[in-house]
Amino acid sequence: MRIALGSALAAFALTLLYGVILQPQWEPQLNDQMQYLALARQFVERGEFTRAVGAEPFVPETLRLPGYPLLLAPICVGGCDHWRIAVLQGALLAVLVITTWRVARRILLRRAALAAVATALYVPFAYYGSLALSDLPGAVLLTIGCAQWLLAIEQKSPRFAVAAGALFGWASLMRGTLLFVSPAIAMVALAKDRSSWRVALITVVASAITFAPYVAYSELSFGRAVGGNSGTVMFLGYLQGRDASTFDDFERTQVTAARAQIEAFDAVADRTERALAWLTLDDSLGARARSLIAHDPVGWLARAVARSAVLWGGEQPVRGGASGDLAALLGAVQLVLFAASLGGAIVLARRGDQAALLVGVVILYVWITALPFQTEARYALPAQAFALLAAVALLDVRRRTSA
Repeated sequence: MRIALGSALAAFALTLLYGVILQPQWEPQLNDQMQYLALARQFVERGEFTRAVGAEPFVPETLRLPGYPLLLAPICVGGCDHWRIAVLQGALLAVLVITTWRVARRILLRRAALAAVATALYVPFAYYGSLALSDLPGAVLLTIGCAQWLLAIEQKSPRFAVAAGALFGWASLMRGTLLFVSPAIAMVALAKDRSSWRVALITVVASAITFAPYVAYSELSFGRAVGGNSGTVMFLGYLQGRDASTFDDFERTQVTAARAQIEAFDAVADRTERALAWLTLDDSLGARARSLIAHDPVGWLARAVARSAVLWGGEQPVRGGASGDLAALLGAVQLVLFAASLGGAIVLARRGDQAALLVGVVILYVWITALPFQTEARYALPAQAFALLAAVALLDVRRRTSA
């Protein structure tokens, strides 16, 4: 326990150190931050989920989800200072370290403390913890939800199942790709133990209820269940890593038409019209992406390897991003770590108990749900605590074998 607590304090301090390094610009290239801060301010000032300011009429938010702005809103009373965010998220990272340790105790026993240390020293957690982005809080909520899920399964407890579902639902309000994580976890658990059906059902229902207010907001505001940018990132994912000179005629036609649509969207000045125009653009880009995938499914699947490499090995947690030899070194270390995580997940899966299976389910879920879209390394963050735990599990097996 002492090592876990020390690791949690170290993670908190590392987040604040990143704040010192990254201020005062706070990585402006990650411009999602400005959108989240604007939404959090309007939660405080207007009590509405909108980016409209002052006396402007209400403008529905069609791009971002409300989970992260809601988290920031209480600390934005009096101003959304970046240091308040760093302190809050440093505390969340400390909670993540302790939670990972608790989950690891169910799986690793003697090596649980090493999992806590690895989580604390995995610097991308602290890097994103110092920024106004939803990635770290989403990872924390998912991991705590998984810990509650294990308690619910072990004790057949509806109370813990409700807590797990609510946390999964809030995590999906942070990161939309986590929307179906509770059904995925529940299905694997039921395959192992059908007697856990009541706990599984309660968890999934609680997750859906937590997400439901956003669906109601979307239906009332713009007549559809969800907004977002899934079509856009799917389109960009198809093009990721491609050089325009390699496009065939069909691809060139689709890209040219998409650019014209984007230019037309950029010309929309009215904020309400622009919000609704975004939905039209996103739907259109999604349709183009599906057409492109159907046009060249083999090439698209082959490029999933490169997208995976970016997802699991593309992190550059240094100011302004790394380049050259440093970027190559960071990428190589991360890919080795991911390979160890896969090995550890396979070892744990062979054990077959619920806690061991959960590790592999989370890693695979995050990986699979990211692949249809444009990938960034931070999108793997919700699974990284489990990936580190799996890597420690592989190390533990090797040490036992040597002994």
